[in-house]
Amino acid sequence: MKKNFKYFGITWIVGFILFNAITFIIPNEIFGVTRFDKGVFWIAYGLITLSFIAQLITAYKFVKDNSNDKTFLNIPLLRTGYIAIIVSIIVGISFMIFPMLPAWIGAIVCLLITGYFVIACVKASAVANIVADIDTKVKTKTAFMRMAIVEAENILARATTNEIKAEVKKVYEALKYSDPMSNSALDDIEQEINNGLKELKKAVTCNDSATVLSIVADLLLNVKERNSKCKELK
Repeated sequence: MKKNFKYFGITWIVGFILFNAITFIIPNEIFGVTRFDKGVFWIAYGLITLSFIAQLITAYKFVKDNSNDKTFLNIPLLRTGYIAIIVSIIVGISFMIFPMLPAWIGAIVCLLITGYFVIACVKASAVANIVADIDTKVKTKTAFMRMAIVEAENILARATTNEIKAEVKKVYEALKYSDPMSNSALDDIEQEINNGLKELKKAVTCNDSATVLSIVADLLLNVKERNSKCKELK
């Protein structure tokens, strides 16, 4: 996202320079009306400039997060920011160079555009934070099963005979296709599964087929019990 913000920043700089260049390169007097000697011109110019600066600060504040999820959710904000810059340039220049147009109207329009951008950023950021929090909770609740599957896979890799591999594979597949979500009510049964995996690892390392068969049978029953409890808790 920092890379995308860099492009946004370059666009902002180019846009701000264009706004100032066109505003001040064009002669002061147009159609017999002067601009620079009027206080409202400078007030409007200051407000439009403030709106540009606010857009840059807002974009930096809300779209610089490096989180992949937040980056994905914040991409629309950059599009909104680009639109805000382009519209601000067009409106700002139009009301700055044509003295017959009330400059204060241009300033108000630019401020409204910036206000919309800020509100959009706040709203999108809130959604991104909620989604990120949910994702964190899901990862926490699925941590046990993910680690158990990895452990079973590692144990399977240690098996040296077809008989032991076939038995360990039963445990691996049972865990792999189990409900991934955990719950505090499952702590006891999950602890039994964890202990069973430790014992299975020792038996596989020792190439003890009889013990492997016994442990696998217990593990499959525990996994089945956990799945049943998961259904009841939903």
